[in-house]
This record gives sequence, C-alpha cells and structure tokens, in this order.
Amino acid sequence: MGLVQETQRSLYATVGATAWVVDALRGAPGWVGNAWRERDQVMHWLGSAYEELSERGQGIVGGAQEGLEVGAGEVNQAARRIPGAAEAEGAVVGAFTGEEDLPISHYDQLRADEVVHKLPGLSQFELRKVRGYETRNQARATVIGRIDKLCEEQPWPGYDEMKLDEILPKARELPAEEQTKLVSYEHRHKNRRTIVDGFSHA
Repeated sequence: MGLVQETQRSLYATVGATAWVVDALRGAPGWVGNAWRERDQVMHWLGSAYEELSERGQGIVGGAQEGLEVGAGEVNQAARRIPGAAEAEGAVVGAFTGEEDLPISHYDQLRADEVVHKLPGLSQFELRKVRGYETRNQARATVIGRIDKLCEEQPWPGYDEMKLDEILPKARELPAEEQTKLVSYEHRHKNRRTIVDGFSHA
C-alpha cells in the first residue's frame, strides 16, 4: 500500500472513530464517561477495529459528510465536558465545515494577520474547527502555526464552554498552583479580567 493510500486510510479511520464517539455521546453520555475512565481498553478496541472504522470513515467522507456535520452538531455543551470530546469534534467538523459555519465572520476575506488577531478568543473546539477549514483551503502557515500554539489542554474538561458564574466557584476551590495555570491559560485565550485579576498570585 502506497503512502497516499495509507494516509487516506488513516484519515478514514480517524473520521470513523470520531463518528463512533459522536454516536456514543449522543446516545449514552453516561457510558462514554465511564469509557473515558477506562480509556486504555477503549483505545485497544479502536486499534483492533481499525479496518472497520476506516471503512465507516470512507463511507462518511464519500457520501455522508452532511450527516456527520449534523451529528456532530447535536453533541451539546455538556458532552464537550468529557475530556477530549471538544477537541476531537472540532477537528472532524473543521474538515468538512463551510465558511458560513466558522466562528469568525467573513473569514475568507480576512488577511492572515486579521485572522490571527481573532484566534485567542476562540474555544479549543473552535480553534480546531478553524484549523481544519484553513488547512483545506488557503493553508496559510501563519494562521495554522498560531492555532497550533493555542491548541492546548483546558484547565479542566469543558472549561471553554462555561460561563463566568460557572468557572469562578470551581476556580476558588483550586490550589494556588492550579489557579496560576488557569490564569495563564485564560490570559492566552479569552483574557477575561475577572479571572486574570481575581486569581493572579503575587
């Protein structure tokens, strides 16, 4: 099997695996939560099911892209609070999304520096969505490089989806070291002064 074919098969398997996760999140979020805690077993299953997932992904890419977008869109904010769910969903949705679905208005008309300026306010899900679209279209190294620097682990799963009144009580319970990490993350992203000023340690 050539390099191109193997790359395609890997992509199809990734899409198939993500579609499986989306189905699980939609149908049984409690089960997925348990599965995450047993992720080693789940990853072993995914590895053994590589061919099956690849075939499913090929079918999605070939004839059901719209269905995947709709299915992914049904995964609500609560589901994204499962570790890794937002990132996986964003990456796959970004591979198929159109400009009108991006979190940055008039994206195709913006220069690279204008896009870069708007990136820090996006969630991890949105960043990966934009990256998928950018990679598939203009593929500007400046934009992709900046997104890659911003793609990182959230202070806790679902952080980006939370409002201030949800974040603050939980943040107050964190040890000082974790609060410092939270401030650092917040400063690089949405930079909300209530969080940055409220949990900065001298």
